[in-house]
Amino acid sequence: MIRNEARELKHWFWKYKVKVYDFYHNPTVMYLVAAIILSNFVMECIQRQIDPFAEKYPSVWRVSEVFFSSVFLLELLINMYGSWWRVFFKIGWNYFDMLVVAIGILIMGRVQLPGPLSQILMLRAFRVFRLFGRIASLRKILLSIRKAIPGVMNAFIIMSLVVCIYAVLAVDLFKDAYDDPKLHNSSSAISMRGEVYGKEYYGTFLRALYTLFQILTGESWSEAGVRPLLWQPGLSSIEVFLIAIFFLSFIMINAIVLLNVVVAVLLDGMNSAGDQVDAELPQDKEEGEAVDVDDPTGEKVARRELAEVKAELAGMSTELNDLLAAIRKG
Repeated sequence: MIRNEARELKHWFWKYKVKVYDFYHNPTVMYLVAAIILSNFVMECIQRQIDPFAEKYPSVWRVSEVFFSSVFLLELLINMYGSWWRVFFKIGWNYFDMLVVAIGILIMGRVQLPGPLSQILMLRAFRVFRLFGRIASLRKILLSIRKAIPGVMNAFIIMSLVVCIYAVLAVDLFKDAYDDPKLHNSSSAISMRGEVYGKEYYGTFLRALYTLFQILTGESWSEAGVRPLLWQPGLSSIEVFLIAIFFLSFIMINAIVLLNVVVAVLLDGMNSAGDQVDAELPQDKEEGEAVDVDDPTGEKVARRELAEVKAELAGMSTELNDLLAAIRKG
């Protein structure tokens, strides 16, 4: 009797499962959830701009956190009810949603986490990434990038090796720049941090690597990274020319050629992965079509239809055999 009551209770509890699944995956609901996620991110930005220490309007930010955390918790419960349990845990974004909701619960409960664990609350800034799980076009871009990464890594490794080679050469060539005490009176000899220019910028492999990375970004690379070497007192015209060739070749090879190769490989990989991503993303259901939450891919339906076709073919084969037997007898 107890088992029968448990079955009836289970049947009643999951009575609206399919309807809730259809409701939650309705495009209107999806875009509404996306708007709420975006609104939460905008509120986070506004707080960091006008009240970063949460001292001027603490009640406003508290109400905002509680509201958005409650909405996200309700959304997660609706999603879990409609998709429980295999469908729910097959989707990677749902794990991220559970993490976001867990952080929201900690914020609502004003839980004081010990030590470094208190920094986990900063992960709430990543709530906006949930947009990728709600908007199909954004999800397609993210999946395309993920599938293109393996090909990009090969081009990126080549670029990294070339930069490292230049960093090794830069240490050998420029580590002694302005090292002579007689040159310390020069305006470029001592940096703003009180170190000799050559040692600070090219003294070790990691320092040279960082300087070359700065050159690749284009941020004050000429004034900070190159001109002091070109204007070093006592250099001959040939030495100045070779220094210029060193950095110009570095820019040409890495910033113009290899960096664009990485971008080209990324775009090619994204285009190649586009069709595969389209096949993997769930397609929108036609209006009025119910969704089997236990079989979201339609595998069960396909098998049933295949079985029906086989049964029809078997029936036709039997009728054909009977007809041939009758003809032979006749």
